[in-house]
Order: sequence, then structure tokens, then C-alpha cells
Amino acid sequence: MGRLKLIVRKILILGSSGYIGSYLASSLKKKYKVISHSRKKIISKKFNKNIFKTVTGDVTKKSTLQKVLKLKPDVLIFTISLNHFKSEKNLKISIKNNFEPLKNLVKLIIKKKLNVKIIYFSTMQVYGRDYNKKVISEKYPKKINNIYSLTHSMCEELLIKSKKKIKSHSLRLSNSFGMPELKNIDCWWLVLNDFCRSAKKRGEIIIKSDGLALRDFISLKDISRIVDRLIVGNYHLPIINVCSGKTFSIKEIANKVSNSKYFRKRIPVKVLIKKKEKKNKRYKYDNKLIKKIGINSFTNLDFQIKEFLKKI
Repeated sequence: MGRLKLIVRKILILGSSGYIGSYLASSLKKKYKVISHSRKKIISKKFNKNIFKTVTGDVTKKSTLQKVLKLKPDVLIFTISLNHFKSEKNLKISIKNNFEPLKNLVKLIIKKKLNVKIIYFSTMQVYGRDYNKKVISEKYPKKINNIYSLTHSMCEELLIKSKKKIKSHSLRLSNSFGMPELKNIDCWWLVLNDFCRSAKKRGEIIIKSDGLALRDFISLKDISRIVDRLIVGNYHLPIINVCSGKTFSIKEIANKVSNSKYFRKRIPVKVLIKKKEKKNKRYKYDNKLIKKIGINSFTNLDFQIKEFLKKI
């Protein structure tokens, strides 16, 4: 696994109007010439400031893919996907939106013999949920049990099959959180985002389950740090867990927000589904590969929650 730094000038972010894509565009434009792609024009002076170039168009159309590749980016960051809820509605539509754009993009890159690295955002959902090991590494077998994870798994396999002609990293993302860059982004259904906004705006936190489910949380800031390393590094890592390596129950996360030093007094937490307490079967996602590329620590979660609450 090489550590040679590559000369990177232009970064193309497909899906710059989305939650992850918009944050990466805003963060990475400080170091690189960022080409921002979105389906429709992004109306935000703050966001568009210092963006090298903007491109609009539907990625399900090959004409849009040809247009973005004409700009000859060194690195292409692919963040486009229907969210979990929309993906589960229709298999055909999900494949059209989640898989086919990447498939057509790979075909064009190979046909045009372009030298471009792809960083693709996948999901931890490809592992399923019922783990029989305490540590889930990239070698853990996939267990596809919904359309969302199926389409992401298909994209991973596509890139692996194309590895001789295209350098790529598929990032299996855990639960992200943080303040959205654009006001119209629907990201408040995300667990930690929801808890923070509810605590600040309504003065209470409502857990819509029994609160026992375990999750790994990683901030947008730390995700950007990881991507930045992968952009310039010559690493041979087709699959990477992007996670903090720490798991918390939903109830534990709610209590972290409730007891944040941002508030003068504890915010009440309500659990809608009452069940007899049971011992959680603890697991954690292995993030050794992240450490190998030089990300050895993450910002303290309690501090990040406090900073997030300030911005809401």
C-alpha cells in the first residue's frame, strides 16, 4: 500500500447539492479546484464562492456524464443515490438512479482512456445488521437484505471488476452527522441530527424506538479528512470502512445530546416504545484502514455535538 502523494488539480463532485456532496465541495474547495455537479443549479452565494466550475444535469442521461468528463477531473467523487426510504419503494427506479449512472460513467472513462480516480460512497448496510462477530472488518461477508444495500453492493462490485483500468475506493459509510451546507437539504431524519435539532428547538428528545439499537457515528468533518487523504494518496484500498470505530445505543446518543454542556440543564428524553432492558450485543466497525492512511484520531464526539448545537 503506497503513500506516494499524487498531484491533484481538479476534483469533480457528483451530487454537490446533497448532504455529503455539498459538505465535501465546501471543504475541499479550500485546497483544490472543485467542479460542482448537481441536477439543478445551486442558489447559494456562500456555497458557489471559490467553486472552480459548476455543471448541472441529470446523471441518468449519458449526455450529462459526457459533459462532466470533458472537464477532465483528476478525481471523481460519486455521492449520488436515492436515500434508504426512497430506494425501498421501487427496485427498477433505484437501479436506474443508484447503479446505472456509475455503470455508464465507468464505461465512458474506460472508452475514453481517462486517468481518473473514483471515490464512491457506499454504505455499512451491505453487512446487514445481525452480526456474528464483535469486530466488523472489510472482509466480513456481505448480507444484502434491502434494495438500498443491493444497489450499493452492485456499484462496489462494478468498481472492483474495473480495478485494472480505473483506480477506485468504495467507502462504506456508517451514520454521518453534522450541519448541512445548504438550507434545503433533508438531513434531519438522521438520528443524531434529529436529536440535536429537537433538543434545541423543542426542548426534548423523542426516541421513536426502544433505543437499544447500536450505531457508529462519524461527523462530516472527519469524513472530509478521510476523503482528502484518499484524493492525494496512492493507496490500493478498494473497500474502506468509514467510521469512528465506536458504537453507541440510540439511547446513549440521546443522553449525550441531553447532557451536552451546550445546555444549562438536562434536556428530557422520551422513549416511545417501552421494552424490558436487555444487554446489548456489542459490536464495532473496524477502522484500521483509515488509520493506515494517516487518520489516527477523530474529534471528540461530545465536543462535536456541542459545536453542532451552536450552529442549529
